[in-house]
Order: sequence, then C-alpha cells, then structure tokens
Amino acid sequence: MPRVRIDLSYDGTDFSGWQRQDNAPSVQGEIETHLSRLCQAPIEVVGCGRTDAGVHAQRYCAHADLPDKTPTDLAYRLNKLLPLSIAIQQWEPCAADFHARFSCLERGYTYRMHQQKDPFLARNSWYFPYELNVRSMNEACTHLIGKQSFASFCKGEIPKGNPYCEVREAQWIQTPQGLEFRMRADRFLRNMVRATVGTLLEVGMGKISAAELPAILAREQRSEAGNSVPPQGLSLSHLVY
Repeated sequence: MPRVRIDLSYDGTDFSGWQRQDNAPSVQGEIETHLSRLCQAPIEVVGCGRTDAGVHAQRYCAHADLPDKTPTDLAYRLNKLLPLSIAIQQWEPCAADFHARFSCLERGYTYRMHQQKDPFLARNSWYFPYELNVRSMNEACTHLIGKQSFASFCKGEIPKGNPYCEVREAQWIQTPQGLEFRMRADRFLRNMVRATVGTLLEVGMGKISAAELPAILAREQRSEAGNSVPPQGLSLSHLVY
C-alpha cells in the first residue's frame, strides 16, 4: 500500500482535538471516515501529534497508507466532503518509512491574544483586556531557552517519564490585534504551551518576577507554575521534517 503525506490545517473549535474518539467529534475521525468511504476500505490516518479540544492547526502533517487503486483526485474529493473547518493543503506520495510523528524534527506553536473585544477574533484568539509588561515577559522567556525539564508545565503523566524538551524559541510579539507568543522546540509535553503562557502572564501582571522562572522549572511540580490559558488562542503553526 503506497504511503502519502497529507498537509492540512484546521479550526479546532468544534472538535474534541485531533485524536479519534468514540463519543466526540475529532479531526482524525472526520478525515478517516470520509477517506475510508472514498477508498472503500478502512484507512488509518496518523498525525504529527495530538492537539487538545479547541486547539487549532495552521500547519499539520499526517500520513496514511492507501490501496493501490486510489483515485488520483482523492485529495480533491476529500476536501469536498470535509467540513469547512478542515482543509487539505497538500497531498503527495512519500517514502514508506516516513512517519508524520516520529520523522518530525521540530514543532512550533503560536498563542494569540487580543486586548480589545472583537467577535471576529473570538474563535482563534483569547480576549485578555489587561495591561501587561511585555518587556518583563520576554525577559522571562530567556530562561526557557535550551534543554531542560518542563515537568512544571506538564498536565498529567509525563510521556515515557521524559520531561526534557529543547526549546529553541520563546518570545512575545506585538501584533495589530494584540499579542502573540511563539514557541519552538524539539518536542512538547501535554499542555506545556498553555501553562507557559499562563505563567508568563503572571510575570506581565507583576505577580511574579522574571527571575523566578528558573526556580519554577527546577521544582518540577505543576503546582509551581501558573494556570493554563484557554485553548482557543493556541495553534500549531510550524513543522520541520
């Protein structure tokens, strides 16, 4: 069965996340359902990682093994069947050993916030109408760079007991709508970006200092970091293979 790489994007507002679930709508479930019907065979679609309920993906990569007699316009047909919130961007044959998750070398997330109420941003940005010291927040970001334990920013069980991530970018950027937080790393723990943003907001509001970040990281306890921010502002935005 030839393997294909599928590049796509989705608005996660109406989904319980990427991963297929029996009792809730998911992005993987939508794609597999329609793809299996088109191929007249059960098809499993493997994604580059999980996204939580309500989280989006500007860039997402998946792979699937398809029957030999697959229609050449399958991507076009699939796009017509999928809801408007999921779009197949590119579809191409790939090596048999390509793996959407394990072949990925780097991922990046963007968290968007707007500080003036705007109903047209409500699905993909978090309304946060409070004054922030962005300079202090970016100072705190310098303590996140490098390879270290992010157990203090992980929700639930740590995958394979490995809390170490190599963060290569962490910064706040002013935008016309408000603020964006960008973070790139070799891997991410569950809820890591949202917990990181929540902690940095505490710095921006003067509740903690930027200098406290190393101690929060060193304690490796989720209770030491700030609250996780809501999912609608988060989007997977960067992949390197």
